[in-house]
Amino acid sequence: MAQELEQVNPGQEGWLGSCLLWFFWGVSLSFMTILSLVLMVLLAASIALNVYLGWELAGLEVAVSRRGPQPIENAVPVPTEVLAAIPTQTPTPLPETPLPPSTPTPVPTEMLIDSQVATIAAIATEVAAAQFMTPLLRGTTPAAPSAAIPTAVAIGTPASEESSAPQAVAVDTSDSESDSAQTSLDNSATADQAQAFVPPKTSSNSYELIPIKGDRESRPPDEHADLNLKLREPVPSQIDPGLVEISGSGIDPDAIKLSGVFEPEDIIGTYAIHDWDWASNTTGNLLPEDQAVLLELQTTPGEPLFIPKKKQDIYGGDYYATVLYASEDSLTFIYDNVGNVTTGYTVHYVGLHTDPNLLKLFRESKGGELPGLTLDTPVGLASDKLLVAVRDKGTFMDARSKKDWWD
Repeated sequence: MAQELEQVNPGQEGWLGSCLLWFFWGVSLSFMTILSLVLMVLLAASIALNVYLGWELAGLEVAVSRRGPQPIENAVPVPTEVLAAIPTQTPTPLPETPLPPSTPTPVPTEMLIDSQVATIAAIATEVAAAQFMTPLLRGTTPAAPSAAIPTAVAIGTPASEESSAPQAVAVDTSDSESDSAQTSLDNSATADQAQAFVPPKTSSNSYELIPIKGDRESRPPDEHADLNLKLREPVPSQIDPGLVEISGSGIDPDAIKLSGVFEPEDIIGTYAIHDWDWASNTTGNLLPEDQAVLLELQTTPGEPLFIPKKKQDIYGGDYYATVLYASEDSLTFIYDNVGNVTTGYTVHYVGLHTDPNLLKLFRESKGGELPGLTLDTPVGLASDKLLVAVRDKGTFMDARSKKDWWD
């Protein structure tokens, strides 16, 4: 029994060595794997860096080319303030002595750059002098370069500070008569301008149909007095056209703002309209004479007309109003995607030149879709005068309310 207990199993020492061997092998393999991954990442980063630097360096290369069989000699840098266009016609020799800029002698317009001796500096000089060439040929003094053409502005924006500045009060009677005569001349000139202006038959503006909630009005739009405001026969009113403070006004923080399109100084008159007898489909009495239902605004013929601003859109983030009625000189739109004037704010424009694309789209619209309007796309062009009315849930409001529509 004692001898049997002292015997040692020969397989125990071999098992321990195998475990140690596997352990060190696994550690070495893991280290090599991690090292390989790190090297691959560094290699990929190096390749990406080389590609990026190559692209950046390639973008810095600037090549200047010129037509002609001979290379350009004595090339000099071209000023960055001058844009030069190289002509493609058959070149003819330049005169030996160039004309000074102050010499009014006409220079032949056929003169081109000699492909043998002209340099890039000569090309830039010729282009810069071309601005003065036409006046010299006509025997006039070259005019100074004009400023960039300003972009179109909304109707009602003064054309210059001088025109919008307040005029001094005349004391002498003769001065008053002169001012009256001058005003008459200005009005006559504006009327002549409006009469001479012919609206274009085509337009580059685009519009889209948007879905509406509910149904349209069953009555044809041309025969509907809530849509075609001219059916209510607007008549001039004696109400003061100045803005007024109305008690309880200015409650809605997101009311439409006529001041986003027009100026209070543009208001030159007020109009009243008739109520409507829906049973007989005829006009009724004049609406209350203490309110200016329609404002008459002085506008410049040909200027683009936009819709008044509002903070909340009605569809898709870009559309703020829906066209309920459109004709060649009238437009009715509501700040909601519905088919009637019973909800939200409604605005009437009478006396504009409606955009032909918008008019065409409205006449082609059917069913549950109507043209949508954005704040930055004109709805038409102005004539010399425009009538504007504002309604809230179908009720005509006083368009002179300062807190509601102008502040």
